[in-house]
Amino acid sequence: MKSSLLLVFFSLFVLGCNPTDSKELQRDATKLAESSTRSLLNASLAVKVNTALALRKGVDMTKFSVTSEAGTIVIKGKVSTRKEELLVLEIARETRGVDKVIDKLEVKPD
Repeated sequence: MKSSLLLVFFSLFVLGCNPTDSKELQRDATKLAESSTRSLLNASLAVKVNTALALRKGVDMTKFSVTSEAGTIVIKGKVSTRKEELLVLEIARETRGVDKVIDKLEVKPD
């Protein structure tokens, strides 16, 4: 929705520009919309993994974070045991839409 508003703004702005400026603004607006869509999809995937982890007993999410980029999930931080690490990675891998999981977890008992 945000990208749609930006496109409308740029379209209105373009009406007062010369043809070259108009094409450049349209190209920039398209790139912005594509970037916004990618960011939204990345955030959505990270939220799905975080939700799956939050619902699972035996996972303490207070010491690690989950980020995503183009279907790849990166999990970094600390877990208390190797068993917890394996559980976190398994849950992330099994989440729909995840293509790859990068493990940057450290096992550090409390």
